Amino acid sequence: MTCRPHRDHPFFAVLSDTHGSVGAWTKARPLWSGAEAILHCGDVLYHGPRNPLPSAHDPASLASLLLQESLPLFLVRGNCDADVDALVLQRPLCSRVAFWWRGRTVLAAHGEDFTTFREEALRMGAHLALSGHTHVASLVREGSTWFLNPGSLSLPKGKDPESFALISEAGMEIRTLDGEILSQGGWD
Repeated sequence: MTCRPHRDHPFFAVLSDTHGSVGAWTKARPLWSGAEAILHCGDVLYHGPRNPLPSAHDPASLASLLLQESLPLFLVRGNCDADVDALVLQRPLCSRVAFWWRGRTVLAAHGEDFTTFREEALRMGAHLALSGHTHVASLVREGSTWFLNPGSLSLPKGKDPESFALISEAGMEIRTLDGEILSQGGWD
């Protein structure tokens, strides 16, 4: 099943906290077929000392799949990501990613210091602020800024299952790996 948000609108995928689970990536990847790009909000390969091993934990295989990805792939550095991860992934791991997409300003960070990130997003007038870290999916609007956390692709916390987000010209959706919509919002 492919999740096509707001049919006929260009979109990109947002995910976070794969923590080396090649199984989570493999299951989720077909769900954003047709996307323009993928933005990963950090904690890509390593599971971290406080987390259990995710199912199908195989960071080397996940890195290989990410290297083969045909879509533009942007990676934010998470608190579990290290310099060696950037070497293996052959991509920079940035503390912040900011870009202009379809007339909207987007800011992304991992989110371990959410207070500072929130202040940055509001100060710059971001339309969309993306973060991970908590492993809990959420979508909250503050003024004209949407704050979206896609949850975790491999180690969700709280009541929700594994999830990711799709961002389109019409709005945003947080979805489970079964395609169920957990939360959605429009730009207006």
